[in-house]
Amino acid sequence: MFAIFGLGTVGLAVAEGAKAAGATRIIGIDIDNKKFDRAKDFGVTEFVNPKDHDKPTQQVLVDMTDGGVDYSFECIGNVSIMRASLELSSRTR
Repeated sequence: MFAIFGLGTVGLAVAEGAKAAGATRIIGIDIDNKKFDRAKDFGVTEFVNPKDHDKPTQQVLVDMTDGGVDYSFECIGNVSIMRASLELSSRTR
């Protein structure tokens, strides 16, 4: 299970790589809802917009996935998002 923070060019490349590696659940995280339709073409299966939730994004994803993801990629370049990505993937499962 993969989570990708940021669905720009880099994030879409990560999604395509995850799909090629056999991932069946790829969660894209972005504040632009319009990016989800394009991201589906690259293998993203679910979408989370952080603006749609009151909880921290990593908590939303932990709840969605029953504990976190196997791989998490931060494709934005923001230190606070890097931390959220790390917290999401470092949960004991």
